Amino acid sequence: MDFNLTPKQRDVYELTGRLARQNFAPRAAAYDRDAVWPKENFDDFRANNLLTLTISEDRGGWDSGALGSDPLLYLLVIEQTARDCLSTAQCIHIHSHGSHLLDRVGTPDQKRHILGAVVRDGALLNATGSEPGRTGRGVYNLLTRARRADGGYVVSGRKNYATLGDVADWNIVFGVLEDAPGAQGHLGFAIPRGTPGFTVVEGSWEPLGMRGASSPDLVLEEVFVPDDLVIGTPGFFPRDRWQAKFHLGFAAQYLGGTQGLFDRLVDYIPKRGTAGDPYAQLRTGEIRIGIEATRWLIYRAAWLWTQGDPLEAELASILAKHKALENAVVVLDKAAQILGSSAFAADSDFSRLYRDLRVQTLHENPDRTAAILGQYHLGQPYDTTARL
Repeated sequence: MDFNLTPKQRDVYELTGRLARQNFAPRAAAYDRDAVWPKENFDDFRANNLLTLTISEDRGGWDSGALGSDPLLYLLVIEQTARDCLSTAQCIHIHSHGSHLLDRVGTPDQKRHILGAVVRDGALLNATGSEPGRTGRGVYNLLTRARRADGGYVVSGRKNYATLGDVADWNIVFGVLEDAPGAQGHLGFAIPRGTPGFTVVEGSWEPLGMRGASSPDLVLEEVFVPDDLVIGTPGFFPRDRWQAKFHLGFAAQYLGGTQGLFDRLVDYIPKRGTAGDPYAQLRTGEIRIGIEATRWLIYRAAWLWTQGDPLEAELASILAKHKALENAVVVLDKAAQILGSSAFAADSDFSRLYRDLRVQTLHENPDRTAAILGQYHLGQPYDTTARL
């Protein structure tokens, strides 16, 4: 296993790093203040063909994503973006996963029509399964229901945490068939912007952090989805364990966010005059160790997706995500100890990064993630896609 980045990976890593430092960082405070999606950052992604990261090469993309020829490539973009704007990293992560899903399970017409628009025009995709009050019902036992109608399905329900939902050209939403509830009836629907019955709930996204990753509620009231916009076959998402293919996108955000804190920490501490303090030195060293350990777990897990054993890759991805989340929480605490309260003015970079990273780590249940690994090693039933 070679951990050196390929020339292509290095070019993308450095390109995204320049965009993040020069463009994304200066804009981040305004996106946070106004709780609006990072449009200008996506204009930069579009101009540099980075909206096609997880689309196959034969369709004009970079062929990244878990099932692509280079699973690490899009993770490098997410990681570098998260160093300066976690909200933008979440948005490109969601668009990339929606694109990858459609690239792998969509019909030829869907790929030509929808992915063609991504490649040609920089169209945006969202993919949302989350629902209000889902906890306790299981990840696939959704309340959004679809009933069969002439030429398609009529879909009704409410989604939340729909990142890009208010700006996407197509929202891929998941529901279950009325006559086959649960995992067997789980199905995706691509809904174009402006579809009758599909509305964005204004004012439903006002969080403490990640404010620029606009993620409003979506309401579907008797939305007709024709057969040519139905994604996959009933049960494909749980059956093919698609949720597990997205673990590393979150891990890359946690990694990038902690790296961003570290970047600012080593710039700020000498200016504060405490670089000679032994505790500042100790905590800074510990933070660096945690970041590097996390980075290589993520990069190794990405490599494993190319080795022909998807189950091993899924387990490695869960492990890497857990370590990335755990390390992020530890880094937040250690960084705060040596920065001191004076670094956390309400409008400071430290405050925004701190809020964003802490809120984003709440997206996961680390206990559940660790338990899945325990189940595997103890020979018990386990599910690499489970999220509670």
